[in-house]
Amino acid sequence: MNFGNLLQQAQQMQRKVNKAKKEFGEKEFDFESQNQLITGKMKGNLSITELHISASLIQEDQEDMEALLIATINQAIEKVSQEREDTLNKVTNGVDVSAFL
Repeated sequence: MNFGNLLQQAQQMQRKVNKAKKEFGEKEFDFESQNQLITGKMKGNLSITELHISASLIQEDQEDMEALLIATINQAIEKVSQEREDTLNKVTNGVDVSAFL
């Protein structure tokens, strides 16, 4: 395989990865707390597009509500980040192309 072919394949892979990243950034994911008192939607780019807090939770202690909200959002970020990694691994067949991105 010559250098020209290798470069062409790398460019093609980069286009596929960029397309997958763009599509993933727009994909929406549902999230919820364990007890479903907090629910919402988060895009693949980690922006929250919807957030719903149960009225019963609003009556709770502010510290408890803040702690549950933080835990729920962090859990959603972890889930979306893992799915993003899985999606990119499928596009690159598991090859680490981070140096090229």
